[in-house]
Amino acid sequence: MRYTTIFIISMLISVQGICGHQRPQRQAQRQADERKEAIETRKISYITMRLNLSSSEARDFWPIYNEYTRKVEELSGNYRRQIEALPDDPANMTDAQARRFIEAEISRFEKSSALRREYTERMLEVITVQQVALLFEAERNFHRMLFREAQRRHRQNGSD
Repeated sequence: MRYTTIFIISMLISVQGICGHQRPQRQAQRQADERKEAIETRKISYITMRLNLSSSEARDFWPIYNEYTRKVEELSGNYRRQIEALPDDPANMTDAQARRFIEAEISRFEKSSALRREYTERMLEVITVQQVALLFEAERNFHRMLFREAQRRHRQNGSD
């Protein structure tokens, strides 16, 4: 009876430990998802304002842009999966690994460029050429802004 009780208690502690470990992971994932969603909301607002989209232009533009963004993310995910088994530093790669890395890099840039061209043409059907040019600039500026904010947060956290 004593062994059974000890066994049950140890199992409960193990299960509680596993569940307790999963809770912070889920919370961290939820926080990451919330941050990503907040950034996406800011990006939509920034681009809409920068391009001065009318409601009809926005209605036609955003589905195309969102589809483009999903495909770019998919492309990035495929690239990461291709190189994840490779050493981080190319100096530590074998010739075969370096060749795979180079091919993955070139393929990613070619596919990215083809996507950009395809979706630019589609966007030109619903917004003006000036707005597409502003979009390219707005994307760059938005990413710079996020980078500067991250640098500022890092400096503030580092100096505490």
